[in-house]
Amino acid sequence: MGDTITTNPPWQACGATHVAVYGTLRAGGVNDIARLRSGIARVGTTLLTGTLHDLGWYPGLSLSGTAPVLAEVYPLDDALEQALDRIECVWPQDIGEYAKRVLDARVALLPHRPAAEDSERTLRVLVYEAMPAALKGAPVIAAQDWLVWHESRSAQHQHSAASDQNRK
Repeated sequence: MGDTITTNPPWQACGATHVAVYGTLRAGGVNDIARLRSGIARVGTTLLTGTLHDLGWYPGLSLSGTAPVLAEVYPLDDALEQALDRIECVWPQDIGEYAKRVLDARVALLPHRPAAEDSERTLRVLVYEAMPAALKGAPVIAAQDWLVWHESRSAQHQHSAASDQNRK
């Protein structure tokens, strides 16, 4: 008696038709979105506006800021959104690191997309924005492409470690 059973809130779709990924979920990243949905085809890319932060092996994006941030855009359905919510820890248990935001984004479409008369189109996209508490003390990344920045930083660390070994 007196024990309280807490249940997770039911999952709810955000209403976006696409998702814009800017970090580890991008093609070639450690959480490549293709691992979640076999055969998923990138629709195009967009430049989000905000500030990228270094959270270690992954980035956090604050949508307040003026820097361009490269994101890949993919089609979104409920099953994929639910899988992404689990990765970003917003559901079934929200740890307060990210929040789901729905934006209208101008997307540069890939040339092979069918029925694309224009090279750009405005799409309703889901973006996972890092919460202020998660960004506290996190360095700002002065790059629009996190994947390129992260790979160059990793290469620098490997080069530095190899140099240290050669000195011994």
